[in-house]
Amino acid sequence: MTSLHILLKSPNPGFDFEEDDFAPLRSAKPNLDIVFHESQASFIEGLTRADIVDCWQFKPEWFDLAPHLKAVFTPAAGKDWVAEDATGRVRTIFGTFHGPMIAESLLGTMLYFNRMMPRILENQKLHVWDSGLQASGRLLANQRAVIVGYGSIGKVCAKQLAGLGMEVAGYQRKIQEGIDPETGTTYITDRTLMEELGLADHVIVLLPGGDETRGFMTREKLGAMKPGSILYNFGRGTTTLTDDVLWALDHGPVAGAGLDVTEVEPLPATSPLWDHPKVLVMPHSSCVYQEYRAMHVAELTEKIGAFL
Repeated sequence: MTSLHILLKSPNPGFDFEEDDFAPLRSAKPNLDIVFHESQASFIEGLTRADIVDCWQFKPEWFDLAPHLKAVFTPAAGKDWVAEDATGRVRTIFGTFHGPMIAESLLGTMLYFNRMMPRILENQKLHVWDSGLQASGRLLANQRAVIVGYGSIGKVCAKQLAGLGMEVAGYQRKIQEGIDPETGTTYITDRTLMEELGLADHVIVLLPGGDETRGFMTREKLGAMKPGSILYNFGRGTTTLTDDVLWALDHGPVAGAGLDVTEVEPLPATSPLWDHPKVLVMPHSSCVYQEYRAMHVAELTEKIGAFL
């Protein structure tokens, strides 16, 4: 019988899995032996017997402790906490279900800035009734978005924005020309990225973390953005460094920044981002939905069959 060992405990209740969450998997795969762990020590001890694991963290040295291991599953989309096997013996499968949640969180943030909610909220505090405040606002349908990091999550976001009538362009390193037939998104090249940044009303960063992308949104790129445009980061905070964001807001063309991720997390209490009037800070919470756990289990149930 194939043995699945699970350690998915988290201080965030949205990401803290319980045994009951895996009832659909038990029902679909009755011959699967599922072992739940409450601690890292117990999980590591169980690796000698594990064929498959599902976890938030897996260190490179743990592969040597798991001679029967075939696959490491994780709900996480990024590679920050779960290693890949350098020998190629064990497959690592990252979560791919985050798109709808991030897209909806992005849309909420975009509407927050587009409808001038910071100023509306300030007027509410002051008991000021100014029905003309939003007179300069434009429909999102008449605006343009650039997605920097146009992968699977970017495609879902693009569909959401295109459904509103927005023009969408996407930058990725692998495909840099033509149009995505799934979403109608225009691919951006390295050569045209700076120009496209200057045409966009909204610049959405969805890049993964790592040395290759650290500080990708340089001051040069941020300075090339359209005056009055809004910057969003729903990828990794290290791709858009704090000092550069502050420069773009205070001395550059950027009118606002919606940051689900920051260069250092948790964001230090002393960070000027907290009190900046043009910034909306979210605690890396774009995927904190009631459906998160069920969506991961559904994806696990679908993909685990390849290893049984």
